[in-house]
Amino acid sequence: MTNPLPTLEWLHVCDHAFRDEQGKLCLIGLFDTLASAELPGRLPVFSVAIGLCDGEGQYEVGIQVEAPSGKAVNMKLPPVQLATRESKARAVVRLAGMPFEEFGNYTFRLILNGVPLEWPAHVLAHHEAAQQQGAASAPGGASATMPPPPDFPQN
Repeated sequence: MTNPLPTLEWLHVCDHAFRDEQGKLCLIGLFDTLASAELPGRLPVFSVAIGLCDGEGQYEVGIQVEAPSGKAVNMKLPPVQLATRESKARAVVRLAGMPFEEFGNYTFRLILNGVPLEWPAHVLAHHEAAQQQGAASAPGGASATMPPPPDFPQN
């Protein structure tokens, strides 16, 4: 009997991911857009985090990043072990200096036992940064203005 394939609960792209002193996974700065003044766009460092459950045994995993043109890059990760069907696995990969060579949507997928999963996936929209005439740019090409606050109700 073969081990059941686990369920991918989530896959997120964020600025930073780490485990705290109690072992909880912390995701800081989740994002789904990237603006670049020129190509290739680059982030100094960012993380891709995944959550797996409902499997039993050892699984080969990786991350696939598909560019707008369809060109895909596959990155192999260490195997994931789930002791029982009730077990959960959390994994993080940190990427440094990855080039975003095109404008458009980049899709991040989990590769499970050699097969890229279609869902859930994380889509990162890479677009050209608007250049304002006469405006000074912030360090690193970031916008000099703050993003609007979230539209959560105020208490």
